[in-house]
Amino acid sequence: MASMASSYRVLFRLVRRPFNYIFRQSSSPTSPISSSSLPQVTQSFCQRLPSCKSAMLAGLLSLLGLQEREPEDPLIHTIKLGILNLQRQDFNKAESMLHIALKMAQEREDCQAETYIFDILANVAFEKGDYDKAEKLFVDVMKRSIAAGMPRDDNAIVEMSLKLAEIYDHRKDTKKAEQGYRFCIDAQEKKLEKKDYLERLSELSDVEKDTLVLWARSTEAFGRHQLEQGRILEAQKCFEDALTVSEKVNGMEHEVTLSLLNDVGTVASMLHDYDRALKLLGEAIAKGRDIKSNNLAVFYCNLGGILMEEGRSYAEAEDACREALKLATRTNNSEAAVRSRECLEELKKRAPRAVFVR
Repeated sequence: MASMASSYRVLFRLVRRPFNYIFRQSSSPTSPISSSSLPQVTQSFCQRLPSCKSAMLAGLLSLLGLQEREPEDPLIHTIKLGILNLQRQDFNKAESMLHIALKMAQEREDCQAETYIFDILANVAFEKGDYDKAEKLFVDVMKRSIAAGMPRDDNAIVEMSLKLAEIYDHRKDTKKAEQGYRFCIDAQEKKLEKKDYLERLSELSDVEKDTLVLWARSTEAFGRHQLEQGRILEAQKCFEDALTVSEKVNGMEHEVTLSLLNDVGTVASMLHDYDRALKLLGEAIAKGRDIKSNNLAVFYCNLGGILMEEGRSYAEAEDACREALKLATRTNNSEAAVRSRECLEELKKRAPRAVFVR
């Protein structure tokens, strides 16, 4: 029966973090971290900032030498439309606009713009779940970038490598996925070596912040992989490391930090450290209420699963699962709603009938 509660926790650990959760992004062109308005498909060249406002986009386009062109340059405008449709998750329209932009760039023989557009297209495919296409595009962008002189351990290359590792993970290609995750972590750790980044966060350059947060994201992603492989202690260390960075970079009351509190609590319960698990889930819920987190249903469902597994208070477990169901219904979170109902059904089997007579 414990395995059932565990299945709740694994499912809701990150609320589909690969696409919906990132750390706070700095203004650097290589930062993978922020709760931006784009879905979590942090592009290696384009999506580095909290939104797609025109001023921010202009800053990104300057990387490609497009800054000096007229503000209403058709190429820039079309790329913007592609990104905005990606933001709205209208992937077909995003692809259509980006292919128009690609044709413009090819007609101009602008290789930098082509690479930029291919990178966005790779992320559109990644977000759609078209992993074969995403893989080919990411590999092409990496080859183009390295041929243009970008170091193989550049943050942009590392970020694309992380996306590839996630793709291999999705395919259950464990060997290639682990090689990818370890490359990303090792590359960032070499840059971070002997530097107290967390202690002097305010003094860091944009590139240094990018390095730190990309390390945290790689570590967190590897933690997910470790958990899926049943390496719970290794996963715990990864999530705790990522949480430490998120607390420093994002602050305590931030969606990413709360998600990671949930993750660490989840792993603690898997290790039967229920007191710590309940403390962390309680903290995530309390702070989640303060910021009106979209993931409260997930946190409550996990809390209910932990209380049920612990067996101390079925009444509290029922309350948590009912609250999860109410919030899931209100926010149209169908997955959380299904799990909440499953939690309640399992409670009926385990708990005294009196618990459910209300």
